[in-house]
Amino acid sequence: MKPVLIVLLILPLLALQGCGALRAPDFEVADAENLEEWQIEGRLRIRGDQGREDTWFTFTQINGSFDMGLLPDAPVGEPGAVLRAEDMHGTDLHLMARDRETSELALSIRDQLPVHHMAYWLRGLPATPDASMTHDKPGYITAMTDDGWDIEYRNLMRVNNYMLPERMRMTRNGTRVDIDLVRAETGYLSSPCPRDFLPGAGHPGAVSDDADPGRDRVAELVPADGSAPMPRWVDREAFCAQLYKVHGKIPDPRVGLYGPDSMMWKLQAPMAPGGLGAGRALLLQNAHPWVTRGVDEHSVVRDDPLGRARRTFQHVFSIVYGSMPQVMGSANQVHAIHESIEGDMSYDAGAFKQGTEYRANEINAMIWVHSTLWETLAKMYEQIKGKLTDEEKEQFYQESKLFAMVFGIPEDALPRTWNEFVAYNEAMWASEQLTVTDATQQLREDLFRPQSVFLIFPMWAQRISTAANLPEEVREKYDINYGAWQKTNYFWIKNSARVTSWVLPGRLENNPFHHEAHARLDGERPGFYQRWLIRTLMGQERLVN
Repeated sequence: MKPVLIVLLILPLLALQGCGALRAPDFEVADAENLEEWQIEGRLRIRGDQGREDTWFTFTQINGSFDMGLLPDAPVGEPGAVLRAEDMHGTDLHLMARDRETSELALSIRDQLPVHHMAYWLRGLPATPDASMTHDKPGYITAMTDDGWDIEYRNLMRVNNYMLPERMRMTRNGTRVDIDLVRAETGYLSSPCPRDFLPGAGHPGAVSDDADPGRDRVAELVPADGSAPMPRWVDREAFCAQLYKVHGKIPDPRVGLYGPDSMMWKLQAPMAPGGLGAGRALLLQNAHPWVTRGVDEHSVVRDDPLGRARRTFQHVFSIVYGSMPQVMGSANQVHAIHESIEGDMSYDAGAFKQGTEYRANEINAMIWVHSTLWETLAKMYEQIKGKLTDEEKEQFYQESKLFAMVFGIPEDALPRTWNEFVAYNEAMWASEQLTVTDATQQLREDLFRPQSVFLIFPMWAQRISTAANLPEEVREKYDINYGAWQKTNYFWIKNSARVTSWVLPGRLENNPFHHEAHARLDGERPGFYQRWLIRTLMGQERLVN
C-alpha cells in the first residue's frame, strides 16, 4: 500500500513539467553568517538563582537589528513583550511590554541571558573571537564555549540550505537554559523583492490591472483565427510588481497564500484526486509545443522523471502550503530558473511556426500550465470526493489566481470567473495551440515508463486514468485508445480510490505537507509519521514548517 500512496503523492508533480527544469544541486550546508533576514520560533526555559522562567519566543533579525518577542501564554500570536536592538553589535536593548507581568518576564530574561549573543548562538555561530566550537562535520555544530557559556546543540534542523539548531542547552555558573526551537524562516521577511525595487507602471510586457474589464480574455488567449496569441514576457520588474500585489493581499504571513479555510487546501489535501489526475494535466501541458520544446532542451525529466518531480515538489507545495517568506523564496527561485529557459522553435507545430521564439516566462504559456493544474484538480476532486457547488468552484478559481500571480502572471491577464476559466480551457482543447508532435509522443512514453517494479501498477493505473479523463479532442491528437477495456478498468480504479479515500483517516489520506502546514499554524512540529513521509519523498524532514 505504501508504494502506491507515495507514487500518488509524487505523480501530481510530474504534471508540472511545463514550469521548466528546476534543477536543484545536491544539498550543501550554507553559511548561516550570510543570513540577513531570519526568524526562529521556539520555547525557552531558564533555571537559575533568580528562579524559573518559561515562555515561547520568536527571534527575528532583519539586517542589523533584531527583536526577541516573548509569548508567555501560547506559541503563536502577538508577543506580550519585545526586546529590541537597533544594532546587533551593540549592547542597548529597548523593552516594550503590554503589562507589568510580561515586563517583569522580559527584564528577568534580559538579566539572565546575553540577548545580543543569541543573534549568533541561535544560528550556531560564535559571538566573540575567543569562542571554541565542535563540529560533527562541516556545517553541523555540536557544541560551543563562548563568553563563559557552555552550549550544547542536541539536534539540528534543515531550513532551505541551512542547518539551524533544533534543541540547545546552555549552562553558566549554575544557570541552565533549555531552548526547544520549533521552526525557522531564512529570508523574505520584509520584502518580496530587493529593497531598492520600486514597482512602476508601463514596463514592457506588462498587462495593466486597470485594463478594460469588458474585454474578451478568452479571445485574447485563444484567437479565433487559429493563430498564436501575442507573446507577453514576464521580466524581473513585472515579476516583482506582481509579488508586491500578492504580498499586500495576505493578512497573515504565517498562514501564507491560503490557509485552512481555503478551497485550495480543501482540494489539495487528499492524495487521490491529484494523483489520478496527474497524467491528464501533464499531457494537456505537453500538447503545447513550447512546453515540449522546453522539456526537450532544458529538462532532465526523461532521464530522471521522479527525481525531477521531487525537485519541483519543493516549490509547488511551498507556494500552496508555505508561509509568505517561503512562498516568496520559492517564487524568486522559480522565476530565476525560468529566465534561462528560452530558445527558438526548430519546426512548425500548429499555431507556432519554425523560428519563433519561446520562453518559459511567457504569460500565455504560463496561463495554460496554470490552468491545466487547477481545472484538472477540480475535475478529479469531484470524481473522488464529491460535487463542488458553483460558489466553491468560483472561490477555488479566485484563490488560484494568487498562485498564478507569484509566477508573475498579471491577474488581469487571467479569465475573470470560473465559467470564463472553463470556456478558456475548452477553447484551448480544440485550438491549434495544442498540437501533438513526434517529440510530444516520445515525451509521453518516457514519462509514463515505470522506473522500478514498484511503479508498474501505479503507472498502468495512471495511463488508464489519463485516457479516461483527457478531453476527447486532445485524446484524439495523442491517438490514445479509450474503449470498453479501458472504461471497465477505470470504473474499478475510480471507485477503489473513492472507497479508499472514504475509509482512510485524514492522517493517512491527506498529504503530509497539509499536516505540516497545520502544525506551523499551531506553533508545533509535525508528527513523526509526517516527518518520515516528507523525508521519504523529499530527502528532508521539513518543507513548509
